[in-house]
This record gives sequence, C-alpha cells and structure tokens, in this order.
Amino acid sequence: MFGISPDGRAGMEDAADETLRAGATAEAYGRWLSGAYASDLAARGPRKSFRTDVGIEIAPLYTPADLDRIGFDYGRDLGFPGAYPYTRGDRAGMFRTESFVVSAYAGFGDGEVCNRRFKRLLGIGAEQILVALDLPTQCGYDSDHEMAAAEVGQVGVAIDTLADMEALFRGIPVDTVKRVGTLGNSIGPIVLALYAALGEKQGIAWKDYTVNLQNDPLKEYIARGTQILPAEPAARLACDAVTWCINSAPHWSPMTVCANHINAGGAGASMALSIALANALHYIDLMLAQGHAIDDVAPLIHMFPDERHDFYISVATLRALRRIWARLMKERYGATRGEALALQTTVYGHGQESLQEPLNNIVRTAFGTLAYVLGGASYVYLAGYDEAVSTPGEESMRVALRTLQIIANEHGLADAIDPMGGSYLIETLTAEVETQILDGLAEIERNGGALAVIDTGYGRRLMTDGAVRRQRAIDSGERPWITVNQWPVKPNVPNTAFRGDPEATARQLRRLAEVKAGRDGARVKALLSDIDRACAEGRNCTSAVLDAVRAYATVGEICQVWRDRFGLFTPSTDF
Repeated sequence: MFGISPDGRAGMEDAADETLRAGATAEAYGRWLSGAYASDLAARGPRKSFRTDVGIEIAPLYTPADLDRIGFDYGRDLGFPGAYPYTRGDRAGMFRTESFVVSAYAGFGDGEVCNRRFKRLLGIGAEQILVALDLPTQCGYDSDHEMAAAEVGQVGVAIDTLADMEALFRGIPVDTVKRVGTLGNSIGPIVLALYAALGEKQGIAWKDYTVNLQNDPLKEYIARGTQILPAEPAARLACDAVTWCINSAPHWSPMTVCANHINAGGAGASMALSIALANALHYIDLMLAQGHAIDDVAPLIHMFPDERHDFYISVATLRALRRIWARLMKERYGATRGEALALQTTVYGHGQESLQEPLNNIVRTAFGTLAYVLGGASYVYLAGYDEAVSTPGEESMRVALRTLQIIANEHGLADAIDPMGGSYLIETLTAEVETQILDGLAEIERNGGALAVIDTGYGRRLMTDGAVRRQRAIDSGERPWITVNQWPVKPNVPNTAFRGDPEATARQLRRLAEVKAGRDGARVKALLSDIDRACAEGRNCTSAVLDAVRAYATVGEICQVWRDRFGLFTPSTDF
C-alpha cells in the first residue's frame, strides 16, 4: 500500500513513483485509485457529478491501461489524416493547408433587406452563406397563404420565387462565395432548383460554384416539425435532389444528414447520431435501388453531428463518426473512392446558451466551437450570443464570425492535425462513443430502420425521455449552469435584441403579387403538371421543378402539387 497522509497529499510522490515503476498497468492504476485518489476524495468530496449527457462517466484519470482495455490499435483505429478509417481527418492536410470553412447562418425579413446583411457578413470574412428560411417557406407555404400570417420573415428570410433569390443575392455573384446554401429540409429539390436557376440568372455555370443543402426531411418528423408529406415520398424527393447532382453538379453538397435537432430535443449526441445514420442509410439504400453506385452517392452526403454539453465528448464524437462512416461505406456497401469513405461534417457551435446574461454565451459558444475544430469539423458556423433571445442581431453575428476567425488563426489552435489524437482520454471516449452510436444503430435496424423510428413513435419517446433527464439534471444541480442554477440571475432580454422589419411582410407580398402578375400563367400551370407527372411515374422530379422555378412558379405552388399527389403527413398519436 502507498503511504497516505490524512489529507491525501503526502505520499503521492511515492505512489506516482510506484505507478511508474509498475508501467501504469490496470493494476497500478487500481492501486492509485483506491489509495491516493480515494484518500483525497474522502477528505474533500467530489466537486460535482462527472456523468456526461450521453451517460459516460468521466474517470478521474486516463492512462495507458485504458488503451489496453479498449484494445487500441493505431493502424486499425487511427491511421493518418485523409486515410482509412479517417478518424484523424477527412483529408491529409486538414487545417495545415486550409482552415475549416467559416460559415454564417443568417436570414430575416425579405430578400432586399437580408441582402444588405449578407454583404456586410461577406465583407468581414464570411466564406459560406447559409440562408435561414422563414417557417412558411420551410413548410411550403407562400407568403400570401393564410398559414403564413404573422410568420413572414420572422425566423428567416421569406423566399417565394426565384425573384426573391435574385433580390437576396443581388450584387453577390455565387461564385465569389465558397459555398451558398440553406438548411430547408422538406423542400430540398425546390431549394436546389432555386440555386441552380440563380446561377443561370447570374451567368455562372453550375460547375463554378457550390451549393450546400441540409435536405434531410426524415429528422423533421421527430425533431423539428416542418415536415409536409408522408415520410416515404419525402425521402424519395430528397434523394431526387442528390441524384440530380450526380449528373449535373457532382461537387455540390445536396444532403447534410442532421443529428443536431434530434440531440437538441433530448436524444443525446450518440443516439441522435444513431438515428441520423439510420436516416442516411435509408437515403443511400433508396438511391442504390435506383441503380446509382455507392462511390457516386456517398461523397454527396455530409453529416451534421451535435454535442452541446460536454467538450471532450464533442471532440470524440466527430472522430468516432468519421470512423463509423468509413467502415460502413466500405464494409456494408463496398465503397472504394476516398471521397465516399471520408465523411465531411458541418457543425453548429453551441454551448448551452442561456437567456441570463447573454454575453456569457460568447464564451460558451467559443468553447463548443473549439471542441468541433479540435475534432476536425469541415464546415463550422456559430450561434449568435443572443440566439436564445431572438434572431441573431448584427453585432452578435459579427462576434460569431470573429470567434471563428480567432479560433482558426490565433493561439495556434488549428496548427496541428488532430491535436488530441493519442490522448488516453480522447481515444477512450472515441471508442466508447463509437460503441454507443453503433449499438443505437443496431437497435434501430432490428426494429425496422429509419421509417420505423417515425412510425412507431420511438424517436419521439426517446427524445422526450432525454429532455426530462436533462431537465432533472439541471433542476437538481447535477449539471452546473452558471447564472441558471449556480449564481442564478433573472433572465434578461437585452435592448440590442433583433427586431424584425415591420415593412418586410408588406414588401414581400407586393413582390409576390408582381411576380404572379408578370409571369406566363399558362406556362407555369403546364410546368406544374410536368412535376406531377414525374412524381406519378416515379421519375426524378428535380429537372421538372427547375423548369417551373425558372418560370417563377412559387414554392407554395410546387409543394401543393406534392401535397395533391402524395397527401399530408399524419403524426402518430404520441407525436
């Protein structure tokens, strides 16, 4: 036994010496744990709970014994960046050759006023513009529809027709931005067509710019609620957008399968990724059944992981996800192209933002984003510090961009590739998170796969249980939340909170009316019928949608064709 003093300090050097002599084996670690550490713990008590949101208990210390326990093998589990199984990065040079893409997610009002915000964001260094769409647009209703009342331009910009996209990007050639895109999920082929037609209007070939879409309708049914159609045809339409890109714009990113909102709803980062992976595999299976090759399909699918509570889990999650993807693509589908095996990821920097003292959220989101960068994310955008209060304002968007630029360029934070690789802690957590994700995916597949998660209410129950678990941890103080349950203060809505433009709705309605009055109505009607025929015959409808968009058909009109053909989604009784 080690010599231990009553306060647990004296004798620690002897203990360390003996541990070193023993080679930090599991036995030596066990002696330290039950000796010096247990004595200090008994004298002082634990500072807090060390259980992470995904249920993994962080051990007091990680040693080579942990690597032995998980059977760690460098060649099999890590390798090198840009090489199978891509744990250390999706490309060889990673941030040594090119930083992660600094992205801005923004949108409000109408295209005209939002255009000015975009120009200011690009002027201060934004490299990607992700357009936040308002809820009517996301749900397939035009601004003049009764369902859109009071929501036009409120949580995003209103996009009814190609004319709105022209206003939104007026003076912003799409080939001058690294990527343009949006997160709209239930209208994927329409958004794709809007960007394709926008490029044509600007005289820019599709090959000369890159469009990034989320286009992941399946997660909407359990996590967010902008679904329109029954899940099966919705997935088919999303895949239409991807397969159109295989032939017409293979360098675009037409699908980013999302775990973000599933985790936010309570599922936990690992289970959210299990569900998201099940969704991704469902999309892939649909496209392979149409005769496409996995080496053409997989590179066009990115993923959007999410972890907003635990820094080290966040790093481990990104590394584990890349490894899982590479092995799934190779072992299940036989992919051979590096682009198909190397998963690219989009992340949204979070940090459990609060309404109380919103400026503290700058610190939270910076740490959350740093974890993603250390994990090797490909595309990074960041929540505004006032996002818990309102649509981000001008100042908070500037701070978000500057935060990304600081992480990318200062303090040497992005100077080494996979800087936490080899850490006893990170490699252990990566293996444990990987096991959680794979176990969750196996359970989903045993119970029928992605559509069953929706149809049986499994996903909703999982998220509800998780949300209750999280709230209990906050209420009990198990999970410290500064200004909320520790050093609590009253919520404060700052005077700088964003306020929507009260004239935006009026301008949007005028523009929509002018477009409808000025277009060839008979041609629009005929092109909408073409979309319906493509849907009825099981053909890819994206080209027909693009023709309709070029003729200034509205988002609502195209979605109504889909509603008439496929019907509306009916949620399960526990939805």
